Amino acid sequence: MRFNKLLLTVPVVLTSLFFLASCDNSKSGGGGNQLPHVTVFKVNPLTYTLKISLPGRVVASQIAEIRPQVGGIVLKREFEESSNVKAGQSLYQIDPAIYQANYDSAVASVASAKANANIAQLTLKRYAGLLNTKSISQQDYDKAAADAKQAEASVLVAQAAEHTAKVNLDYTKVYSPIDGYIGKSNVTEGALVAAGQSTPLVLVQQLDPIYVDMTEAATRYNKYLQDEGVIFEPAKGNNVDLFFNDGSRYTYPGNVKFSDMTVNETTGTVTLRSEFPNNEGKILPGMFVKPQMTLGYIKNAVLVPQQGITSNALGQYTAKILKPDNTIEYRQNLQVYTGIGGYWVVTKGIDVGEQVIVTGLLNLTAVEMGQPMQGKMVGEPASLSQEQLDNMIKNSMK
Repeated sequence: MRFNKLLLTVPVVLTSLFFLASCDNSKSGGGGNQLPHVTVFKVNPLTYTLKISLPGRVVASQIAEIRPQVGGIVLKREFEESSNVKAGQSLYQIDPAIYQANYDSAVASVASAKANANIAQLTLKRYAGLLNTKSISQQDYDKAAADAKQAEASVLVAQAAEHTAKVNLDYTKVYSPIDGYIGKSNVTEGALVAAGQSTPLVLVQQLDPIYVDMTEAATRYNKYLQDEGVIFEPAKGNNVDLFFNDGSRYTYPGNVKFSDMTVNETTGTVTLRSEFPNNEGKILPGMFVKPQMTLGYIKNAVLVPQQGITSNALGQYTAKILKPDNTIEYRQNLQVYTGIGGYWVVTKGIDVGEQVIVTGLLNLTAVEMGQPMQGKMVGEPASLSQEQLDNMIKNSMK
């Protein structure tokens, strides 16, 4: 009987000892009194290059559509197709025969008019002497004076006709008004052309320098203009890089020549024109290209992993900062400008050198209610280097 009571007592004693050991372990610092473990990201001062990639199309910097200014038969084409021509170089010769005849006739008319004017002047001088002796009437003298003036006017009319005939004769030689590349001729020798015809004889395009027209949404472009000088420092000089469809980069950078503030009603975009040197002729009109425009730079930019930035019930961006004394500070109403590669660019609320908590945030909700808390950092702080940031920006442009 005593043996049975002993058997019943042993389990009870063991259970009591186990319970006491558990309570002792709890008091000695197991779960409840340990500081929450967190990992942090240390903010380094970086320079963030603000770039945008835009669709672009190549256009010639100057385009001359060569049209005849007089009609006639094309006697000769005086250039090689698909070559470069100079300003003032002769391109076509139109049959000048009729225009030469008109000019010769106009020259003769000027000579005749001058002869008549000379006779009228001699008559007027003679009448002046006769008027003094009362040999003619005042009316006769006045008529002679009027005839002399009319003869002088006839000379001016004849000279104007001579000039017109000379201009038309000169127009039978068609010249290039600009330096540039000349392509395929639209007419051959023997073709009949008309003054001001709708179809050009040929096209001359200046390809060096050359333009690339880029398009951007008007709302985004206006935002860039508002942020310029406030969020970022504007880029200066040649700030446009050009990439071809195969991914290769053009050797020389370009610069923005102007931006058109007229919004396309159909697409809601504005056009920005950039200029590139093209002395090697690698950029051709009509090509679709991929220009990348550097808008500017954010100096001492604060980049924080996106997992370390949360939002509260008011929709404000928030973060938790681990201070040097291990206290945790709750930051609200952060301002985020843009994101790249899993990071936010924070423009207000976090300073360079601070440590932003990126993991262990679920154990820190009490700090949002104003309760003081401390945390224990696990491992070394993570960080972002300038080289890593530059590579992220480069990859985001592909």
